[in-house]
Amino acid sequence: MTKIQFDLDRSLRECPPEIYYMQLGTDGKPLFPGITFKKRLVLNRSKVSFKISEQIREEDSGEERVDTLEGSYSNVGFLYTKPPQAIIVDKDDPKMFKGIVGYGRDAAQDRLSWETSIYDIVEYDTEMKLEAFKINSNDDEDHTPAYPNSKTTILKSVVNAVVSNLIVDTDEAILKYLKLICRSKPKWHEPILQTLRKEHISRWSTMKALSTSRAKKEATRLNLPFEGMKNKKTTSFGYARKFTALKNFFWDGMTLSVKNSFQKVYLTTWVDEPNPKTLDIKRKEICEEFDSMEVMFNKWVSYYIDMPISEVEAKSKGRFPLTFNGFFAQDVERINNDEGTAKEIDLVGVDGKPWERLDI
Repeated sequence: MTKIQFDLDRSLRECPPEIYYMQLGTDGKPLFPGITFKKRLVLNRSKVSFKISEQIREEDSGEERVDTLEGSYSNVGFLYTKPPQAIIVDKDDPKMFKGIVGYGRDAAQDRLSWETSIYDIVEYDTEMKLEAFKINSNDDEDHTPAYPNSKTTILKSVVNAVVSNLIVDTDEAILKYLKLICRSKPKWHEPILQTLRKEHISRWSTMKALSTSRAKKEATRLNLPFEGMKNKKTTSFGYARKFTALKNFFWDGMTLSVKNSFQKVYLTTWVDEPNPKTLDIKRKEICEEFDSMEVMFNKWVSYYIDMPISEVEAKSKGRFPLTFNGFFAQDVERINNDEGTAKEIDLVGVDGKPWERLDI
């Protein structure tokens, strides 16, 4: 282990906690409401746990970010003008601590085998205020090298806040929370709300919103093909893409089919921002749009080879390689009661009834 001789007095002098934790945001309100600084001290790093599952950023510690931080520590050393990592007392073991701010720095210190580091112990009023502190502490350049929050990080925080019941699931409450954690970028608020509703948490409790990444996870669970041949659990070819990506699916699917002896290529899709009143209608529209691809393709072939469309349709019947393969279940209303089975499970057809898979 590498032993670093930290100058605690210098840290307190060059980055006074009474100033840092009392600073105001761009709106003139406290940047860290509900957060109380208790003590700055040097601790053995074995007493502090930074759990990746509680990391607020969108992807673990971020290898590129850790590389940069490691280089900064190696070349410049600990920056006393910047706030240390923030920790809280572990409720399950008062002699231990949980890291809440500084995951990237902790990963860089791991690489350098630091035995100790400087930490700020803080307390918090509510879980929501703690979540906001995690985000707001990254929303400026207090740390060097600085990595301000991305839209994805802010979105992740909002999803966590709603799922964990830190805030109520209404547009008004979500926008209010965004004003708390994303003050410097107000133009992000509405787009983040829309993405949340489309891809993560529906406005209706009986509806399941899906993103491309979540759909791929569902495809993996169901052994469905996605991204061509990326699911090694199946020998079929196919894609899990939303309706708005149908044009890309047409080109990608046709190319994949040609390269693989004109095998069938399957599409499993879903409805963006599902609404219980319009879910069936949207699904019908998607199926009609899907069917129109073959109609348009036949018209193009008819023109290209100068053959009547009726003959093209007769000769090509059943040979069009792109095949619709159902919708991911999105109507999760419980049958009978809260403990009952969801109305839709796995894959369904346009009518919401179980879909008989075509890829197996």
